[in-house]
Amino acid sequence: MIKKLIPDYYFKSVYDIPYEQLYEQGIRLILTDMDNTLISYKQTSPDEKLFKLKERILNIGFEFILVSNSRKKRVDYFAKAYDIPYVKFALKPLKRGIKKAIKLAKGKYNKNEILILGDQLMTDTYAGKRCKLVVGLVEAVDKKTDIGPTRFNRRLERFFLKRIKKKMPEEYDKYLKSYGENII
Repeated sequence: MIKKLIPDYYFKSVYDIPYEQLYEQGIRLILTDMDNTLISYKQTSPDEKLFKLKERILNIGFEFILVSNSRKKRVDYFAKAYDIPYVKFALKPLKRGIKKAIKLAKGKYNKNEILILGDQLMTDTYAGKRCKLVVGLVEAVDKKTDIGPTRFNRRLERFFLKRIKKKMPEEYDKYLKSYGENII
């Protein structure tokens, strides 16, 4: 299990991702979490900066789908305001929601062409690795806004980050050090 908590990429935020480089490497579909990946739990709608990011991503040639564990109306509201296909109540780290998102893309992508982005090891990274997708981990937009289940997952992350650091120091240094410095 511990190997499935190591992302393929770490980025400070969704705004710091070299999308053109990922496209050149063959990524075509981006599955993204919403809460604390694109917006904080306090926000309900995308801002102008996020709209510009979506335009940039689509102009490069990516397909872009939201995959959220939340089942709240705010997911519907955000996705419709952002004009993006979505799956809510995805139940990550289970595969169900991710498979549903891939079906929304009409199954036209191989697993190595799909990047899943998220802010949590225990849900987004683990789910992406279980589905054998390329995984990008980003810093949470605002950890202070985390809800109960996410706060619990962050405690689990600390435990697993310490284990990864001890048992797999090279992988930790390469993929998780910057992320872990803010958690451990």
